[in-house]
Amino acid sequence: MTALSKCVKQLLSNDKARKIIIACGLGIMLLLLLSSFFTGNSSKSKAKSDDANYAIDCAELERKLEERLCELILQIDGVGKVSVMVTVDTTERVIYEKNNKSESKNQVYSEEREVVLAGSSKEPLEVGKIMPVVRSAAIVCEGAADPVIRERVANIASKALNIGISKVYVAY
Repeated sequence: MTALSKCVKQLLSNDKARKIIIACGLGIMLLLLLSSFFTGNSSKSKAKSDDANYAIDCAELERKLEERLCELILQIDGVGKVSVMVTVDTTERVIYEKNNKSESKNQVYSEEREVVLAGSSKEPLEVGKIMPVVRSAAIVCEGAADPVIRERVANIASKALNIGISKVYVAY
């Protein structure tokens, strides 16, 4: 026998050492159990924080679009002071990978989809994002009393925001 195996046999034959080893093993198992509870709670809190951030993200996106559109409109000849309001329908949406399962039993066809989980944290596998959708824009600017300038402002906003011209309102 090697020296290591003799040492292990001697350690296991000692009652006090056996109790210490068992206590350490139970402690490790308890830590593993507790860690699974804490990681489960963090994913729930992450979902709650994502919902809370949704309204903030919409407002921030609208503000940024308004600032950029103001800068663009101010470059049109004949336009003075500008105020812009942009409304957003949805913010960025995430697309997750899904498995399709289909079965055919007794000429009845059924199809199921399940989200693919990846990694050790079992997070859904993200495959893409859908960019936000702008609903409309309202613009008040000096110089819009002239129909030519009003049309230019409406066209610029329509093209910049990728929305129909009927969704842009220009006033003076």
